[in-house]
Amino acid sequence: MSTWAEEREPLDSGWGHKQLRHLRLWRRFFAQAVVRETHYRAHFLTTLLVGLVQLGLGIVPTLLLFGFTQEVHGWSRAEVIALVGVFQIVTGLMATFVAPNLNRMTTYLTEGELDVVLLRPVSSQFYLTLRWINVAELTNVASGIAVLAIGLVQSRLTPGPVQVVQAVVLAACGLVLLTAVWSAMSFLAFWLQSVNPIGFVFLSLVEAGRYPLVFFPVAVRTFLTFAFPVAFATTFPVRALAGDLGWWTVGVGVALTLVALTLVRLLWRRGLLTYSSASS
Repeated sequence: MSTWAEEREPLDSGWGHKQLRHLRLWRRFFAQAVVRETHYRAHFLTTLLVGLVQLGLGIVPTLLLFGFTQEVHGWSRAEVIALVGVFQIVTGLMATFVAPNLNRMTTYLTEGELDVVLLRPVSSQFYLTLRWINVAELTNVASGIAVLAIGLVQSRLTPGPVQVVQAVVLAACGLVLLTAVWSAMSFLAFWLQSVNPIGFVFLSLVEAGRYPLVFFPVAVRTFLTFAFPVAFATTFPVRALAGDLGWWTVGVGVALTLVALTLVRLLWRRGLLTYSSASS
């Protein structure tokens, strides 16, 4: 089969029409995921228990560290607990909407499933990135919100509407940036065939988001801000809630997000140019 260079789209579809069509399609994906989850209730409970254990393991080091001091590099125990809650929210959202798809990338390319996707009248990148949803992982998002609330109460932080908006925008930027990085790493499957080991590397690096950025050396801080921008997903939202960040940081996050999305889109199109059907 010949190499695909373009994605199939209806000729009469305008930009707005395509976005609405993709949104409706994603809603169907979500509805199907909910139906699947109702048939496997044991999976829901298992995911909840595993998530709680992971959350507990994430909090234990914080409790041990602050058992000897009241503050570390300007962070109190309650603020670090709030950060753990934000980390749980972000990673829970990625486990719900991103991981089930990007973990399949090798299979799509090596078993010919991408052939069928390319023939669908939707964006192939959209389909491969958002098709599968693990609804049970939303329990981790809920537990993260609870831990965040506990941390904010204990730290006596009372963020106003501006701080909340800044934190939400920064967390959203961090989520999209991490998704873009993971997508770029997964799209390397066009050239490497298997990217499963790369996925493990990504998940290991994400663990750095459990801790404030200032806990790391300067070189590592730069890496976790710009090369692997987990800081936008965890540290910066908490600092925004504390009122320590301005709109400049938010602007940087939005700008980096737009750049990352553009680069990932270009990488996907470049990968399609090199792809030949695995079933040919």
